[in-house]
Amino acid sequence: MKLSLIFLCLASLLLTCEETKQPKERTDVPGEYFALDKDNIDVFLPAYFREFSENEYKSAIDKMPDSEQKRIEQTRFDYLKFSKGNIYYFKDLASSTLISVKMGEYVNFTKEESSYLLAMMSNDCSSYAEMLNMNCEKLNAGYSGLTKTKVFKASYKVTDGKAYNSYNTMYIISSNYKTFSISIFSNSNKNYNSFIEKIVVK
Repeated sequence: MKLSLIFLCLASLLLTCEETKQPKERTDVPGEYFALDKDNIDVFLPAYFREFSENEYKSAIDKMPDSEQKRIEQTRFDYLKFSKGNIYYFKDLASSTLISVKMGEYVNFTKEESSYLLAMMSNDCSSYAEMLNMNCEKLNAGYSGLTKTKVFKASYKVTDGKAYNSYNTMYIISSNYKTFSISIFSNSNKNYNSFIEKIVVK
């Protein structure tokens, strides 16, 4: 059963209490679908993203010149690769934006339980920031749910308190008896709801 229509409804509701002052985004965003073959899910990502296997991503990092950016990329990779469950890596070749999709055990969470998700995600961001010797600041969070599909989103700013700022946006999605997280690491604070709404869970 395809549930992209449900995602469309949820994305329009997600974070409405915190984003009502922002103009409504168009949903005909440029991008393409990537099939998560092991888990029967199609994710829609912005143009210029490419999927990397774990070995390809490690090789790409190894080829980078020694720099702060290489250290950050290596830290991200180490942070992600040791987690359980299938994980998929996508990177924008024209920027430092990395998107990872990680499968987990199915959890049909409710709005009342979303505070536990927020605590877990905030702890994850703090652990990630600590590995970079930086700090994690929550920007916003919100829940949206229908009978079969639940979405929770939290956005964070990771900073060294000086010149370096990056952003970590995380979605936890439960749909069609599957639960997975989408983590977006970027140097810019973009809204990815228009892409999330196009996900197809089969």
